[in-house]
Amino acid sequence: MMRSLSWRRVPLWAAPLLCALTSAHAGTVTVEFLHPETYTDIHVEGDAKVQILQPLARSLEQLGSRLPDGRTLAIQITDIDLAGDWRPAYSRAFDIREMTPATWPRIKLRYQLKDPAGQDLRSGEAELKDMAYQGGMGTLVDSTPLRYEKKMLRDWFTRSFVHPQP
Repeated sequence: MMRSLSWRRVPLWAAPLLCALTSAHAGTVTVEFLHPETYTDIHVEGDAKVQILQPLARSLEQLGSRLPDGRTLAIQITDIDLAGDWRPAYSRAFDIREMTPATWPRIKLRYQLKDPAGQDLRSGEAELKDMAYQGGMGTLVDSTPLRYEKKMLRDWFTRSFVHPQP
């Protein structure tokens, strides 16, 4: 039977090695939302900035740790259409977001990747959409807010910057 390694048993000499492994990729991502008041759909009960924009920005910023050291990625979000549609509830007490196969998430953005010296490596525009957002095992077990949008952004980031295809 295999036992899990307890952190209390990790030798002191291994600490610098573990730190080096986690900081081997240490790029940065900055996110800017251009005119969010014109976005297709960021409707929520409450503050859209707190419930949608900030969590999406944090998710993208965390992905920066997967970039090579010193690289910077500037992302400008130009439109968001969240998964599902906002529908009035029958009781009129609160509205609900109805998820259907035809209401997939979409995000339009511009990006610019720079090397540590500030030279442009790549830039462009992307229109992300996930028409199969309700499929797969991940959707059955994940109930976090914005799970479809975050997965779509994570997949795009991985395809575009971590494992780019020629």
